[in-house]
Amino acid sequence: MNNQQLRVLLAVNLRLVNPQLTERLRKKGMSGSALSKKLMRQFYLNALMFLGVYGLTMIAIDFSKLPGMFTFYVALFILLGISQSIAGIYNVFFAGNDLAEYLPLPFRNQEIFLSKILVVIFNTVPFTIPLPLIFVMTMTQAGYFVGLGIVLAILMYALILGLILCGCALIVFGLTKLKVFRTHQKMVMNIMLGLNALLVFVGILLMNRGSAADSGTRIDRTVLTPFLPVYKAFMTPLTIESVLTWVGLIVALLVVLTLTWRFVLLHLVEQLTQVNTVLTANRQRRHPRQHNLNKILRSYQWQLLKEPSLALQLFTNSILLPMILVGSVLFSGSRANWSQLSLNWVGVWFVAGMAGAIINVNQTSLVGNLISLDKMNFDFVSALPIPLARYLRQKFYLGYWFQVAINATIALVIGIAVHAPLVLDVALILGIAWGTYLAAQHYFKRDYQLRMTNWTNVTQLFNRGGGNFGLLLNLLVYSVIGMIVIVSYSVLIYSFAASAVWINVIVLLVLALASGALVWYNHRTFWRRLD
Repeated sequence: MNNQQLRVLLAVNLRLVNPQLTERLRKKGMSGSALSKKLMRQFYLNALMFLGVYGLTMIAIDFSKLPGMFTFYVALFILLGISQSIAGIYNVFFAGNDLAEYLPLPFRNQEIFLSKILVVIFNTVPFTIPLPLIFVMTMTQAGYFVGLGIVLAILMYALILGLILCGCALIVFGLTKLKVFRTHQKMVMNIMLGLNALLVFVGILLMNRGSAADSGTRIDRTVLTPFLPVYKAFMTPLTIESVLTWVGLIVALLVVLTLTWRFVLLHLVEQLTQVNTVLTANRQRRHPRQHNLNKILRSYQWQLLKEPSLALQLFTNSILLPMILVGSVLFSGSRANWSQLSLNWVGVWFVAGMAGAIINVNQTSLVGNLISLDKMNFDFVSALPIPLARYLRQKFYLGYWFQVAINATIALVIGIAVHAPLVLDVALILGIAWGTYLAAQHYFKRDYQLRMTNWTNVTQLFNRGGGNFGLLLNLLVYSVIGMIVIVSYSVLIYSFAASAVWINVIVLLVLALASGALVWYNHRTFWRRLD
């Protein structure tokens, strides 16, 4: 294998995975190897950020005494790794559709595959990097030398990551052999990614429900039996059972590597060429016979949602992560019962709904990216004799109702789980609807101002503005402010129950004035200019 050619291919894929960041660095004068090193450094920073966040939550856990917690976290990060790997493999190998650029060049299948799979690894590692930390912590807590723990943790992590990537590659490339995939590529990948994300969500939900016996200082979770051998491999590394675990994992990796070489690498060009050729032909054959303008535009808007990576990202950011947070609280073993709450709390629930919606609607939501999903088509539509405001309003309300449906479903789950009165559930949903509207206005306008037409991966849209750091900072700030407001409001209602009606009226009047001013501002600075 030509290492120089591999480095060139890797550099190209690094630039393509985030063209916005690449362009920003080029404007600062970076090029060549300096640009490649900077792009690689970005992956390292993402991994360190993820490791830091989860490391702080796990630092106080004694995994040597809590096998259930060990198996829970291992299963969690493996599920996240599978989810990211399947999406990454599809995006890099198929969604990019860049094989035609390589065919005239002297690159071998192995080099093309390896350069792309390395980019997938860079994308997957931040979601799985806490695994070696768990392994090291477990072994050192069991009394073994930290150096031995680091070596075995790296080896175990490499084995697990290799199994995940090769297994996901076999799944995705296996789908390409199906006729239904070649004729309905996006539909099949949407179903595949949806089932995969659903598996992650259901798996995490089921794991969250379990709790085992008290270990003496902390309640452990139910041990997940399939991952127990990995736990014993670090607790008792010198036993026969642990040695068999290592041997079994190595043999399994060798098997999937052989299968990947046989069914993927040897036929890489043929598979990608066949899939992309069929996909292009299907695109050219489709001419929707719709004559009503509204129907044509509506059909076009829905077509934008068929991008598999978009569907996965929306599910992960808007549904999966909030439900994991909610599930961790609701199924922690101490469920709340608020069935006796009076109508005095209706305002608190309305404000809580607004706060939750504002936190959950962000730059990764559908409504905050719908305009940029048009790519170059936006300029084409703008040149048509169609009022731009009418076109964008149709986009806005599609994204708005989509997000309201998501947030309202989460609210219903919460309401049912805590046995809240029906009136409070209604107040929560109304607050969510209004909070979603305010947040959606802001991020829709932001999408118009920062719209991109040359993106190749939807994660580039999510990283506009402040990137991942800006997103996390916004979530942190909004969460803290929302928590302060809700707690303060609740204390007022609890302390002055006799005046609860007047407190609710005053709070709702203040919210109405502030919200009205915000809606008027958006109308004046955005919608009216379009009209």
